[in-house]
Amino acid sequence: MKKLFALTIVILLAQNVVLAQNGKSVSEKDVPERYVKDFNRQVQNVKSVKWEMIDSLVYDASYTNDNGTRTVYRFSPKGTETRWYIEEKYYPHAIMQTIEEMHPGHKVKELYCLLIKNKVTYQVLVGKRKGFFTKRWKNMRYMNFEADYKFIDEIEL
Repeated sequence: MKKLFALTIVILLAQNVVLAQNGKSVSEKDVPERYVKDFNRQVQNVKSVKWEMIDSLVYDASYTNDNGTRTVYRFSPKGTETRWYIEEKYYPHAIMQTIEEMHPGHKVKELYCLLIKNKVTYQVLVGKRKGFFTKRWKNMRYMNFEADYKFIDEIEL
């Protein structure tokens, strides 16, 4: 019974992760006012914000700051999460080493620092690039790391 419950939770989390990748662009006027106010309170002087509706209650606000860092704020009834996307040249060596040890041949699609409820972690989307003419990502998974780069867990998509 416990295994079935754990499997159900993992499937639901994976479904949410997959859905999170398929946001629909929306105008700021279509975003709930509380999310827009919260974003404007947290971030000032942003010139170009792209809003996406993930589902009827979850919205992303993304922008690139002056130093080139892509930042995404995800607003939901559960709270706000912030993602700072990291450029490949700055990927933490310890995380890259763990990925190579656990999943040889996998490449990083995206790596970001994640802040949820004052807890900082790293989340990495990895997979294999397959195909001759058009490269497609296969065997995708999210790997989660603590702020000190210690591996936490992974979710296979």
